[in-house]
Amino acid sequence: MPIPKFFKAEFDALATQNVIGHPNGELAYGYLRVSSAGQADEGRSGLPRQIMNVHEAAVRHGLKIPWEYLFADDDSGFEFADRPDLSRLRQEYKSSRRRANAVVMEHLDRLSRNADWHQGYLLDEMRQYGLQAVFWKEFTSRIERAVMGAIAQDGMEQAKQRMAEGNVHKARSGRVTARTPAYGYKLVDSKGREGDTAKKDTHYAVREDQAYVVQQIYRWMLEGNSLRSIASRLNENHPPPKRTAYWNGRLVWMIIKNPVYKGEYMAHTWKQVKVPINTNTTSLTGGTVRTIVRKVPRPPEEWIKVSVPAIVSAQEWELANKILEKNAQMSRRNGKDPYLLTGLVKCSCCSHSYNGRRRLRTSKAGKVWKTTWYVCSSTAGVYPQAVREQIGCTQGHISGLILEEAVWSVVYQVLLYPQILLDVLEREFHGDRNEQLAAQIAFLESQIESTKTEDEKLYKAYVAGVFNEVEYAGRRKLIKDNQQKLTVELRQLGDNLISPDRFEQQKQTILLICERATANGLAHDAPFEIKRNIIKAIVEKIVLNVDENWFELDGIIHGRYSLYEDPDSRPKPRRSNGRGRANR
Repeated sequence: MPIPKFFKAEFDALATQNVIGHPNGELAYGYLRVSSAGQADEGRSGLPRQIMNVHEAAVRHGLKIPWEYLFADDDSGFEFADRPDLSRLRQEYKSSRRRANAVVMEHLDRLSRNADWHQGYLLDEMRQYGLQAVFWKEFTSRIERAVMGAIAQDGMEQAKQRMAEGNVHKARSGRVTARTPAYGYKLVDSKGREGDTAKKDTHYAVREDQAYVVQQIYRWMLEGNSLRSIASRLNENHPPPKRTAYWNGRLVWMIIKNPVYKGEYMAHTWKQVKVPINTNTTSLTGGTVRTIVRKVPRPPEEWIKVSVPAIVSAQEWELANKILEKNAQMSRRNGKDPYLLTGLVKCSCCSHSYNGRRRLRTSKAGKVWKTTWYVCSSTAGVYPQAVREQIGCTQGHISGLILEEAVWSVVYQVLLYPQILLDVLEREFHGDRNEQLAAQIAFLESQIESTKTEDEKLYKAYVAGVFNEVEYAGRRKLIKDNQQKLTVELRQLGDNLISPDRFEQQKQTILLICERATANGLAHDAPFEIKRNIIKAIVEKIVLNVDENWFELDGIIHGRYSLYEDPDSRPKPRRSNGRGRANR
């Protein structure tokens, strides 16, 4: 029973012979609910008033309610299933050993404010189990009940809308909207104080003991550890976040993906939408359709970014997330055997992926060994013969030793001398292409502003009576479609532009990568895992042309390179016979 101190005092003030209602009446249950913990704590306008009204209704209907027959919730949720005492009441009246045949309430919205189906569902359930629902404010008809329920639900929807608008205002004023802080942070007010003031004036401050764990997670990820191994190490020394039993790979993944740790708290990222569902999942045509509310992500342009103290640098966050993407792309689960360049190599002729292959070889002396080859998937027997002929790829296979050695040699040299990368980045930043991108972005921004002005003029013309509703809707749709198209193009160009901030960030990222590589044992003959982790961090894609003896790197490292230091040493290309084997 919640808040018993004042609750019991209010009950006792009304009780006769330890019951409220008619002292000689029939036994009944009572149900009360306030819509927020604040009302319950105040002890004035919430539960005490409802006790009085329930008492009056019980007297009027000749019912008596003992203290132990009262059920009360002070939960602020809108869903009845979230209220524990309502759930206990439902279990009580469904039981064969129930103690009463009526329940007394103040208003219908005490039961549930959702008029769509919750109220009707509960009342029908009570009737089904022979329980009489008695209200202090009674209804003369089903129509009146529906109208009053709709009013209550409308009030609920307005309250939810006010809460949403309050959260938007809160985020735009530089405050976080989370009720529970993210792992590594604590809630404080604008003066850095914890406590009651931080519940409304919500800001993030670093919680040092947890922040250290977050920094360890990013450090281990940058060193090439897997999510599972990081979780295992954490379980040995650090308790998991609240509401979780232990560290696991998914939890580590969520921490690495969360931009809050680089100082960017994202608010207004989700919204609730109503969707129809069929309650009969076994039939395509039968069943009852009802509406439920689901949480869906908002478009990124609607998100509100709030600056908070960073726990890791932006460079560390970006690099750790790139490694996460590469881990998924280059996962060993994608192939039976580990290959250094899994998921990275694309064919310059047909754009299909090159896949690794292992083949057993036997010498004349009977010695058996494995050879590694990279094969274009369009010619390796994956597709039917007619499809392979339509693709028309002319590229041959290449030895894994040759390709992996060529790629690693370039990566090794660049990491050994990071100024090579910095010079390339400098040329790109000041190059013609980047200047053209900046000019195109400026033009698109002006076009988008023009569409906004055009939209405003169109609305004024509609208000003045120049267009009717149909004409206005049609013209406005054209403007909005054009605006959306321009916004998409602007976003795509922005992803390719090297802004001054992005230029500086990429410089720091390059230096961080080189520093990490050196610390983890950078060497020309480095172990497989070290090579693999370094390549994952700095290479986005490798475009390969076996026939013309070159490959291109895309990512932190850009450029075209030769497969062989000495062109005369190049072996003859090996062609596919369509069954995954090379013609000899």
